[in-house]
Amino acid sequence: MNLLYSVPAALLLAIALILNIALASAGLVFVHRRFNPQDFISHNEVGGVMMAVIGTLYAVVLGFLTVVVWQHYLEARQLVVTESDADIDAWHTSVGLPATVRQRIRNDMIQYAQIMVAREWPLMKQGRDDELAATIGMDAIDVTGSFVPANDSQSNAQSATLQQLTQMHDAALQRIAINAAGVSWFEWLILSIGATCLICFCWLFGLRSLRIQMLMTAGVTTVIVSMLVLLFELQYPFRSDVGIGPDAWQGAIEHIHEMQKGMIMNMR
Repeated sequence: MNLLYSVPAALLLAIALILNIALASAGLVFVHRRFNPQDFISHNEVGGVMMAVIGTLYAVVLGFLTVVVWQHYLEARQLVVTESDADIDAWHTSVGLPATVRQRIRNDMIQYAQIMVAREWPLMKQGRDDELAATIGMDAIDVTGSFVPANDSQSNAQSATLQQLTQMHDAALQRIAINAAGVSWFEWLILSIGATCLICFCWLFGLRSLRIQMLMTAGVTTVIVSMLVLLFELQYPFRSDVGIGPDAWQGAIEHIHEMQKGMIMNMR
């Protein structure tokens, strides 16, 4: 699985199309040389009806899984934004805490964001995650939660910071869970069986020109294989090169650095 995801999506699509179109064309030639061409032509009408039924059923299943995977992808992207925003917000809300507590929380937040870019995202491409990120996040929660506020201002800042840290922690857990859940092997098996049946069904039609039929078969194969490759690339939102990148975290780091260089002392 990791080997396939290490291949650029465009190259993987090209390889899959070349191999499957070659197999489909070879199968078509083999079948038509084994049987009388007139037998295929005489059953075109019946075959067309059966092809429409099978194609519709397959399109429903493939479309349903594609929608599910796309929603899965959008949810993952939103979780990344939520997690990075919570990191920035925790940086800001800690302004009402004493300097020592505030500085430790802010150090954790900038370190957490840097780990996301430098370590977490490369590991997620392999289906793993960095335990150090979770440790830093829990350190910030521990520092904030164990602090005893001396006034209402500090109490409000503590409550707001804990809320952001908890949101960041929850989003991280959901992100990791999403990166471990894709289309099951059984669903892939059903899709593969359906695709094979549809492509093989193209062999049972009879046209006067075998070349034209090969082009039609290649067209059907191209559409089906392209959809399956798209499904494969999107099922794990963080593993593919067309998946979700650490852009939100890079933006968080830039934002914090801008705050550190700003004129407001408490934001440094």
